[in-house]
Amino acid sequence: MNQNCPSCGALYNVAEKDIGRKLKCKKCSSALVVTDDGLAADDGGAPASDPKPKREKAAVADDYDDEPLVKKNKASRFAGGGGLAAIGGIPTILFGIGVFFVIMFTSMPIIGNAGSDRAKAGVDKLKHEASVKKQALMPKGKKLTELSDSERKDISEKSDKIDEEYNKRIIDAEIDAAGTAISNRRDVWFEQYGLMFGFLFLAFGCLGYLRTDQALVLKIVSAVILGLMMLFMFAKFSGCNMR
Repeated sequence: MNQNCPSCGALYNVAEKDIGRKLKCKKCSSALVVTDDGLAADDGGAPASDPKPKREKAAVADDYDDEPLVKKNKASRFAGGGGLAAIGGIPTILFGIGVFFVIMFTSMPIIGNAGSDRAKAGVDKLKHEASVKKQALMPKGKKLTELSDSERKDISEKSDKIDEEYNKRIIDAEIDAAGTAISNRRDVWFEQYGLMFGFLFLAFGCLGYLRTDQALVLKIVSAVILGLMMLFMFAKFSGCNMR
């Protein structure tokens, strides 16, 4: 059964039970009548008898009382409706997730390197403390050659105690620094995967903006971001050092 307005093509939900009913097209205001073959222009003839009692209501579906039942295209569905439309639809969600992933997994190597430097600085700090304490053992205003044998022996014993106190702490700090550096190198695998998924979400978000009804400026920005991502990936896989 033909469900389209013969004048403008607007789609209506009519069935066999609606035969003989008249309505006015919500889109082009044409007078229509439901016939055996479907919707047809009403030429002013007598309306067909209504074999079944029906409610006094237009033949359009309940969900489309105020406008023609028009099929939504895929781009409109992808953009989202209702609450999603207020934030830009599904493309905005994908774009936001992509930005979050890219920022997080780009920052992780920087934070990891800072952690390695901090661990190495911890080793230097302990060595510096031990050196300062040893220097404090020397009497003020005297040189090592001016000390008596007993003073030299006393300073040597105290220096050995300082070395004994700090050597284990320095070794533990060096082990911790080495472990941090190794962990950062191992994390590169995970960080690259996260960055890849971030770029994928960004790409789908940009494509969603380009495929749906969005402002021209937003489409231009999306196209630029897509182009920059392609350049980045080309440089990354062609052997350029991006870190």
